[in-house]
Amino acid sequence: MKVYIYILLILFLGLTIRCSKKDGHVPGFDDGKYNSFWYYSYEAAMLLDAETLGMETAEDFLPYTVAHLGDTLFIANTGKAGNNLLMFSQKKKELFGALKSWQFNGEEKTFSSQIEAIVPAGNRLYVAERQSRIHVFQLPDLTYITCIGNGKWFGPVFQVQALAVKDGLIYARDKNGNVSIYKESDVTPENYQKIQRYHQASSSGSPGNNAFAPHYMQVNAAGNILLTDYESRKIRVLNPALVNDDFQDGTSIDVDDQILFSGFKPKTFALCDERWYATGDNNAINIYDCWQKEWVKELKTIKGYAFSQPVRIYAQCDSVLWVSDMHNTKRTLVKMAVYKGEIRE
Repeated sequence: MKVYIYILLILFLGLTIRCSKKDGHVPGFDDGKYNSFWYYSYEAAMLLDAETLGMETAEDFLPYTVAHLGDTLFIANTGKAGNNLLMFSQKKKELFGALKSWQFNGEEKTFSSQIEAIVPAGNRLYVAERQSRIHVFQLPDLTYITCIGNGKWFGPVFQVQALAVKDGLIYARDKNGNVSIYKESDVTPENYQKIQRYHQASSSGSPGNNAFAPHYMQVNAAGNILLTDYESRKIRVLNPALVNDDFQDGTSIDVDDQILFSGFKPKTFALCDERWYATGDNNAINIYDCWQKEWVKELKTIKGYAFSQPVRIYAQCDSVLWVSDMHNTKRTLVKMAVYKGEIRE
């Protein structure tokens, strides 16, 4: 039988193709003329390290969490240069800024610990650091607004490790697995380090995270919040619609029948339309196929790059993922291009 291959997205010459029913979803399309099968392939489209970013030594750069807004890629750098927030222009392929310190009430402030989460929301940028603080900056000029938390783990912020913002509320995963909730309306300069929790949802059995493994939260297309639970080998699903003025603290907002279990300990994930990608303790990019409703592949090598310690992954869009490889010999932020193709037979 003659086989025709149609490329839906641009494939570079020589791109390695892994094609099988297991590697892509098979919706069973058949118009009477042919059967259609889909496949995915991946390539390192750009590698960012200390050298490409113009830094003096390799130790100056160690990429952690990332986020983007328009052309700007925000990169949490935990290298020898100290904890800072880098701004990278994707169009010009160069750094154009680094946020290391700022002024507030006549005092110089800095990130005193590793940046765990970066979330653009509306005209604000929320930046959570491990030392029980959530900093809030005005976009686009990054004017400092205020800080949620006072740096003490027994205060209103407990070593937050993941953030999401939805419908005027800020959701933060505490180190012990609880989910603290704050009001965006309380985020004012006058409330610097005075903002209290609006509510706190239970950990729903999460064993916590004493080893500070990375965690991640993101609102999905259904309006729920997905949250990794590293030690329990699952991704929790939270229903923010359950939170209101009458909410009882300590109540669960987890949707238990939507929990996504995994055979690895998940760290962070990237939600795409047909596939989800997750980093974990197996040092691989784990792929979940939404059509097959199962984990289908562990990806450790793509065209142009072999991962050593992929700690965090972030989806800029369905075709562009950013992966932080934090292995000491790599220290590289990888722009991973996703290509989708079709085979008709």
